[in-house]
Amino acid sequence: MLKSVVGSLSPRRRGVARGRDTGEEILNAAEDLLQRRGYNAFSYHHIAVQLGVRNAAIHYHFPAKEDLGVALVRRYQERFREWARGTECVDCAWGRLQAYFQTYVDFLQADCKCCPGGVLGTEFNAIPEAMREQARTLMREIYEWLVQTLERGVAQGSLKFAGKPEDKAIEIGAALQGGLQIARIAGLERFHQVLAQLSLELTGRAQYPANLAA
Repeated sequence: MLKSVVGSLSPRRRGVARGRDTGEEILNAAEDLLQRRGYNAFSYHHIAVQLGVRNAAIHYHFPAKEDLGVALVRRYQERFREWARGTECVDCAWGRLQAYFQTYVDFLQADCKCCPGGVLGTEFNAIPEAMREQARTLMREIYEWLVQTLERGVAQGSLKFAGKPEDKAIEIGAALQGGLQIARIAGLERFHQVLAQLSLELTGRAQYPANLAA
């Protein structure tokens, strides 16, 4: 399965225990709240209650909420870079795209969470400028990866589509993020429809791999 080859963009969940990295646990809790509620709908108090620590412990690692927000986006960016390096072992460009699609299925199956890009895009005008700049960098790197993967697919003959890779990359990103939002309301099968349509447009076959439906 592609997921087992390249991994997931979701963090590994660990409980708080003696000797653990408190800063990492704070980031995990904050990411969970970000994806469920949005940046402006949670506070340090929510994190403190979830982890069973005092607010002061959170301020020690992240003096201001903006610091925490920037760290969250930066961590996701690092996770994406690591994930993208993992896809290099998959020669087929369509296989790489399927792995990328799977990351969205992971978010959807994790209690219908929003992907970080969707959350940041929705709240973009309401988050601190430092977070906006980090989000722009993250989105640019994802876009560039998509363009390169599409170009690779055209060269290989594994992908066929009308238009330029640069334009197709935007369409894919919009379809995945929009599909995730719709599926939170209408159910997982709606996201499968999005994947099937993308497959039709990219390969000529309206299908999605069995592991995406698992």
